[in-house]
Amino acid sequence: MDEKVIAYLREGVALDLCQSIKAARKIKDQKVFRHTMLDENGTSVFVGFFPKAELDELPDLDQSFRDRLKIFNAIGVVTDGETRLDMYVLGSMNKPFTTLQSHNELMKQLDDGPLSAFMEQYFDVRGVNIDFMNMEYEEFMQAVEKEVFANTPMSEMSKLEELFKN
Repeated sequence: MDEKVIAYLREGVALDLCQSIKAARKIKDQKVFRHTMLDENGTSVFVGFFPKAELDELPDLDQSFRDRLKIFNAIGVVTDGETRLDMYVLGSMNKPFTTLQSHNELMKQLDDGPLSAFMEQYFDVRGVNIDFMNMEYEEFMQAVEKEVFANTPMSEMSKLEELFKN
């Protein structure tokens, strides 16, 4: 995978997650919270922030998953609410994620392997046909731009055009 592609995804996810981390920081002792990326038609994709003690209570977690956990964890979850439940350890720390002050600090905590698999599944659930695992950065950015324009209402197009120019 092109390092620029995973860096782009890592930064984008970190920027999104920081909004939820900032909100959780305002609630004293908030350690369990989530950042929802998609929730429609029974399908949910989110990143949950969970202490290891809570995750240890879940049945049927395989040992390799448990071995990656630290005291505090960012878990990528994809579920259809009934039969499908996929979880990825995106990052783990021995202090709460609410102690992080910037997306740059968060980016250092994200594990590229699970992040890639989680984002691949997220794109699949969204119906986005971008094979970012096998694309060079320029090709990836063209595919993202095409996908954004294809799924953006005309009223929002001028705003997006300005973003892509910068």
